[in-house]
Amino acid sequence: MSATTPRVRAAKTRSLFFRRLGGGLATTALLGAGVIATTATPAAAVSRSSIVSVAQGQLGNSSRNHEQPMGSGCNYYTGYFRSWKPSSGCPSTDGVQWRDSDWCADFSKYVWKNAGVKNANIAEGDGGVLTGWAASFRNYGTKYGTWHTRSSGYTPQPGDAVVFDWDGDGEIDHVGIVKSATSGTVYTIEGNSGDRIKENSYSRSNGDIVGYSAPLGIDDTPDPDPEPIDYGVLDFTLSDDLASRTNTRPVIRYGNSPMVPIVGDWDGDGTETPSAYDPTTATFHLSNSPSNGQSQYNIKYGNRYSVPIVGDWDGDGKDNIGVRMGYSFYLRTTPITSGTETTTSFGFGNTSWVPVVGDWDGDGIDSPNAYDPATGIFYLNNTPANGQAQYTFKYGNDYSVPLAGDWDGDGKDNVGVRMGYTFYLRTSPVTSGTETTMNVPYGNTADLAVIGDWNGDGKDTQGIVR
Repeated sequence: MSATTPRVRAAKTRSLFFRRLGGGLATTALLGAGVIATTATPAAAVSRSSIVSVAQGQLGNSSRNHEQPMGSGCNYYTGYFRSWKPSSGCPSTDGVQWRDSDWCADFSKYVWKNAGVKNANIAEGDGGVLTGWAASFRNYGTKYGTWHTRSSGYTPQPGDAVVFDWDGDGEIDHVGIVKSATSGTVYTIEGNSGDRIKENSYSRSNGDIVGYSAPLGIDDTPDPDPEPIDYGVLDFTLSDDLASRTNTRPVIRYGNSPMVPIVGDWDGDGTETPSAYDPTTATFHLSNSPSNGQSQYNIKYGNRYSVPIVGDWDGDGKDNIGVRMGYSFYLRTTPITSGTETTTSFGFGNTSWVPVVGDWDGDGIDSPNAYDPATGIFYLNNTPANGQAQYTFKYGNDYSVPLAGDWDGDGKDNVGVRMGYTFYLRTSPVTSGTETTMNVPYGNTADLAVIGDWNGDGKDTQGIVR
């Protein structure tokens, strides 16, 4: 087998973020504590949570989340797309000359494009529907069959574009990205709101809301123009240093699309290595030396399109595999070197929650737990088989990518999130009511985050897969 799919670390910590797969099944990318699994099939090119994560990353980016000078109209997002707009008096950052224009649509297009939304990356000069006009987001929905008027009773979903008519004259004046919604309220992240990126909320019955356009090929949105998704060979770009913004190790290519990247310490040598899970065959392809592109162990486990997880279930220092089906975890208890199979299973959390695996008390045994992306809350337990959470806390923004790892080498895992291109690592213990954080910018927003102990020093560090 030629392996080219990134995988996540397995030994100490793991977590995932959900991605919708064919047949309506959710798969995840496990990050931290040992697994990062990211999968995609022709049914879905991008997750709603990733769209919200891109928007939140820009909201928190102080170098570009406002006009400069304030009130001037000079903004990063217009400059990113439209080089013909005036630039007099505008700064340049990150290789982009800022330009003067109304920019709510440019921001929303940036979010969709960098989250990988289909047809959001087509330049308007090349026939792209999305332009610098807010009305183009309604045009997108109309063209591709994803437009929903406010009066239709449609429930807005995370990642949708919401368009407004402030004057009631039939003209679209503004557009933003839906962060979440309740039965009565829609919560948004918007560019050019008071000359900056802001979070806002509106009653869903607000007459200024014209409607919502859903992105193509996502969640339950049909894609009228499907095409195969091929990520080709995936490159693991890993760093041994939390302070480093570039990789300190040679890039490892492992796994082939549509495999899911995972990471684990399969031989107990204290280092985690990239491996892969094939959701179409429910097969784990594991290797202690992935740089040669070949798998050592090929193990079929669970049902097709299950969510893969990795952890040290018995404290022997070696990682093993598992899957999540529905709200139940199934953990393989026979070694990966064995041709026989024994399993233990239990239920924990809800089906919409994302698995997070970690050793929270330092006893050497990893526990599969969960993260609720809709609320940004981690539910952790050292004995999850009882179905209850010992530690419950919110960390980061809703719909962030959850992480887990031992950031300081004390033998206990902690949590983190990735928002935009920045890793936010919680450094106060999971038992603590206080919160301290380390910020680690690494990679690009579109990259997939992975966590692992790549050099065996007992500390987990960052990586990305692209």
